[in-house]
Amino acid sequence: MKVCITTRGPTLESAFERHFARAPYFILYDTRTGFSEAIRNGFVISDSRMGQNTVQLLKMNGMEAVITGEIGNNARDLLKGAGILLHMYKGTGMVKDAIDTILSTQLK
Repeated sequence: MKVCITTRGPTLESAFERHFARAPYFILYDTRTGFSEAIRNGFVISDSRMGQNTVQLLKMNGMEAVITGEIGNNARDLLKGAGILLHMYKGTGMVKDAIDTILSTQLK
């Protein structure tokens, strides 16, 4: 499964970012292969359509799920409409901590 994780930096060791559309980076992670890549969130400086543009970016990259901490109702609805699953992570730490927690509890 291809999963997007919100983060403050470009690596799995970067700090997890709780805010969905305002995350400085997204880590795109393939749970089958373990391959990951980072995408800088260019929409974070925008005042409008951040959620819509972010969901479109994830859809274009083939994401099947998102791991984040907080998300607005509009962005939540857009993810649902795009067929992208939403997994909420309430912890802190690094991106790899969020992945490990969600993989062990929700993405079986």
